[in-house]
Amino acid sequence: MYKLLGALVLCAASTAGAQSKQETFVVHAGQSGQVATITIPVGAVCNFSADSAEALVDYVDPRVEAMRLTGDVMIRVKGASQPIQIEADRVVLELTADQAPNRGQRAAPIRRLRSAEVIVGGDDTQTFAGNVSFTLQTSSGTMRIRADRVEHRGGTGAVSGL
Repeated sequence: MYKLLGALVLCAASTAGAQSKQETFVVHAGQSGQVATITIPVGAVCNFSADSAEALVDYVDPRVEAMRLTGDVMIRVKGASQPIQIEADRVVLELTADQAPNRGQRAAPIRRLRSAEVIVGGDDTQTFAGNVSFTLQTSSGTMRIRADRVEHRGGTGAVSGL
């Protein structure tokens, strides 16, 4: 947990004026009651808040620091090209080690999507339903959102080209 706090201070300072073109993911509770899981390299997390946070000890993978966040969850992430914001009511947040870039190479941006259904909304809104999985590049490695339903807004626009 202490590693995360130090990273949050650095991130908050570096993104102070960078909220102009923010990409937002709204994670909705699944009908089955399954909790969404968000996996993020610790160095990419700018800050997060929730009404309640519970550390998950003896988690499945001992290399992952995990916590259950509930009630008005907000997670801000340093994306590879723009800030990312995640909003939810209930998620499991998995914090992983930062991924070192390949020596002498810039990593190609990663953007992958899997979803059973796509519902197109307004100008820059899409909703993905049914076994949704987003994999996105952050400043510290790849981030993944796994949920039953995710609404995507803003940023670079529609994500149909993922």
